[in-house]
Amino acid sequence: MSTTPKKSFSFGRSLRTIHLLHSFDVLDEFHSLLHSAASQSEKHLREQYEGLSADSFENEGEMEAYQSFLEDDFYQLGEAKKLGHALAISGLYRQVETHIKRVLGSTFPDIGQKKIGKILLGVPQLEIDGSKLVGFEGVDELRMLNNLIKHAGSKADADLANKYPVWVKNAELHDLDKAYERLKPLVKQYMRAFVSEAYDRSTAFEAAPAKTATGFPKRS
Repeated sequence: MSTTPKKSFSFGRSLRTIHLLHSFDVLDEFHSLLHSAASQSEKHLREQYEGLSADSFENEGEMEAYQSFLEDDFYQLGEAKKLGHALAISGLYRQVETHIKRVLGSTFPDIGQKKIGKILLGVPQLEIDGSKLVGFEGVDELRMLNNLIKHAGSKADADLANKYPVWVKNAELHDLDKAYERLKPLVKQYMRAFVSEAYDRSTAFEAAPAKTATGFPKRS
């Protein structure tokens, strides 16, 4: 039983609205800027490479050296894109994790860190069972990707490959930009469902004021 005094119904309603309004717009902007900058750089490098002419160099060796320089730049750009997409995946999960903790702290103020950790994993708890909410598989896949990016050199393990066959065991996590776009809508669905479920099940706030026959709350 909770030992924390209950907060007012109106405060709970306002807090619920605030938590439902949470967005990932900053991450979307980062992802968009990354894609735009990378595309422009790729176009510039390609134009330089395709525009090379032997007439611009004193000998064939100089042209080959410059071609090699441009090829290296193109490779490094590809690596930078991979890093950026990996950061977007990790950033998205970090926001999910932070917001879930924030919501649980408001709706179940006496909940312990151990239970919060299990809820993040999708393990059913008395307070809430996130695994049954819409979009859970997207958040679960995102969580696994984040862990592999941070601890496994961005390579898929057996657990990820078995659970989500789009990934191949021991293979590099490819097309993380596409994974971000695919998972993002599911994550948004899940977060809205999680907030609603947590507030519906919460006993941290007073009950709604009783209404009179006119439909207005009774005065105390």
